[in-house]
Amino acid sequence: MSSTVLQVSGLGVTFPGLFRSTSILRGIDFEVAAGEVLGLVGESGCGKSMTASACLGLVPSPGLVTGSISIDGQQVIGRPESELRTMRGSRVAMIFQNPMRSMNPFFTLGRQMIDVICCHRSVSRLEARSLALSDLKAVRIPDAELALEKYPHQLSGGQIQRALIALALSCRPRLLIADEPTTALDVTVQAQIVSLIRRLADEKGLAVLFITHDLGIVSQLCDSVAVMYAGRIVEKGSVEAVIDHPLHPYTKKLLGTVPTIGRKAHELVSIPGNVPDPALVPPGCAFRDRCDQATDICGETQPPTSMFEQDHTVLCHHAVRARQITESQ
Repeated sequence: MSSTVLQVSGLGVTFPGLFRSTSILRGIDFEVAAGEVLGLVGESGCGKSMTASACLGLVPSPGLVTGSISIDGQQVIGRPESELRTMRGSRVAMIFQNPMRSMNPFFTLGRQMIDVICCHRSVSRLEARSLALSDLKAVRIPDAELALEKYPHQLSGGQIQRALIALALSCRPRLLIADEPTTALDVTVQAQIVSLIRRLADEKGLAVLFITHDLGIVSQLCDSVAVMYAGRIVEKGSVEAVIDHPLHPYTKKLLGTVPTIGRKAHELVSIPGNVPDPALVPPGCAFRDRCDQATDICGETQPPTSMFEQDHTVLCHHAVRARQITESQ
């Protein structure tokens, strides 16, 4: 992990309204280095996908984006659309949640890959075909020559997801954003895709922002993890630090919802309530109404950021006390 590929600082996304503005993201900070896989986790509605859209310069109008997003040293926010189109594909690429809806059903896989490669690289269509074939083989699609001539509906979900990864990497980006790419796949194929992404990060030095709600996948795949809640990152650090020693009450409850093979029979934890409406986020800590450790101060002021060893940061009034309790156990 030598150089920082993605650096996000103070990222905010706000949608103005007639009576009030809605803040979807509120001061997001993180970075991803070459060869690193960062897991961005949280419930639906916490802002994970909006973070991905902001990194690609795809926040829909009339959204207002503030802060800084740097990809491979180039600023995203404020860059003209013509330059952003060049960055997408050549510097940053994305794979989506539903592979069956991510490709044009009217064109073969080969046609779509060749068009993308020719758009971003100065090669002939014959050379692009050779590159597409090489990329399909790299993601271990069986009978890659035959797969190039197939239409999306002729491939399985796992094959299409592998093809989408090959398509995303065909223009040699430095950063790959994966937005819940295993959700629509069965467990066996999920494990194969996770293994593939890990291998690509290790072998090619690819920086990966992996968006998911599954902490089980995070523990298998990622080097570091950032936990999001109501538009903020509430806990961030290495996988070992956050998974083994969670300090934020929200992270602890998320981990409690994950079933674990080999443990004695126990009742899975549920988190009462819902993520607050982005237009009506309460003052202080946004998690306080769902937290069984909340005190008066949690409803009065925004929690400070507490930092521990291994760059383990927590946005909580009671993080230090939680750390002391963890160390005493």
